[in-house]
Amino acid sequence: MKSLCLKFLFLLVFGFKLFAAGLSFEEVEEGHNYIFRLANGDVISVLVIEKTILDDKFALKIRTLIGNTTIFEDEIAEIRLLNDFYRHNHRVYLLPTAIPIKNNHFIGNYELGLFYAGAGIVDFASFYAGRSILPFAYPDQEISVANLKFSYPAFKIDDFNANIWLGGGANIAFINSYNKFFHYYINSTFQGEKSTLTALLFYKAGEKDIYNIRFKNELYNLSYPNGAFGVAFGVDTKFSHRNDLHFIGEIWNSDVNNPSNTLILIGLRLAGTKFSSDFGLAFITEPLAFPFFSFVWTPF
Repeated sequence: MKSLCLKFLFLLVFGFKLFAAGLSFEEVEEGHNYIFRLANGDVISVLVIEKTILDDKFALKIRTLIGNTTIFEDEIAEIRLLNDFYRHNHRVYLLPTAIPIKNNHFIGNYELGLFYAGAGIVDFASFYAGRSILPFAYPDQEISVANLKFSYPAFKIDDFNANIWLGGGANIAFINSYNKFFHYYINSTFQGEKSTLTALLFYKAGEKDIYNIRFKNELYNLSYPNGAFGVAFGVDTKFSHRNDLHFIGEIWNSDVNNPSNTLILIGLRLAGTKFSSDFGLAFITEPLAFPFFSFVWTPF
């Protein structure tokens, strides 16, 4: 069963006809800022000054933080616009933003026990799915989740050089094969040059108010009223002078009638064009704190 789950997650992403999202050398334009990943693995931020030919090879004259230099086409493994370097603005940590995945398809692992994948469907729909592989649970006690999100074209705010995104969707989750949770949600994201701010409102639809959740021989009771409204807020902001380091934070409340049902996450994200990792602490109102972490691969 677990091997089938892994195959499903890989097919979810590889089943789409996907191509690398980087730019070709011919698409590079003078006067624009880019991120170059070099053949030796180095990543640099550059301003392209001039496209030229040297020693019968295509080359670029570029300006970097430490001065001007020339680089040849065969020394560059990947080219991205500086604004497209960050490939994770469709999510904070758990929180989906209103920004679509588009071509930033990914495969990830959350807390080591949950394998997760996401893919963009055209430019306005995003699909996510995940399945746990918990060593302390029986096969019918695993956790499964799927999420479908729709994003509407951004409204540009020229005065702030920012975009406002609106979105919505639905997700379904199983904690054990017989405990089903279904939600509808709407969200909105302010996307600035360095930061995104997201607000989300969700509604729990279903039949139960009390859930009996079992892991191995341990039984837990969960109260989650049908028809409850919840809210979430998230922030993702880039550190100054670091294109690869972000602060991420989220606040979740699963039932606005019960303020004690609140979760707070605070952490850091180290992100490149192919791989990212998140580390931080989560707090609940018990009070209790525990670490959270994830690893995400964006191979396309």
